[in-house]
Amino acid sequence: MAAEPEALPDFSPFHRMREIELDPESVVGKELRDRFAELDQSFTGKNPLWAAVVKLIGLTAMCAKGVIDLEKEVIKLRREVRSRRDA
Repeated sequence: MAAEPEALPDFSPFHRMREIELDPESVVGKELRDRFAELDQSFTGKNPLWAAVVKLIGLTAMCAKGVIDLEKEVIKLRREVRSRRDA
């Protein structure tokens, strides 16, 4: 008897991310939360292997964009702090 192939991980909890309460001023977090949920829901009923691969690629891209957006905000804040300190 052949060994059963390993089951694919279930990535479906991402659609429940919309339940996460974020600070009203959250921008990057809200965008990531909503886009993760949309991506998750877009694969409902699709081939599980294909859905897992595309979700991983999409999530990686979204996280990278989130890090870049956050770095831009940090740089802006650093410049603001420097200008206030040097004034």
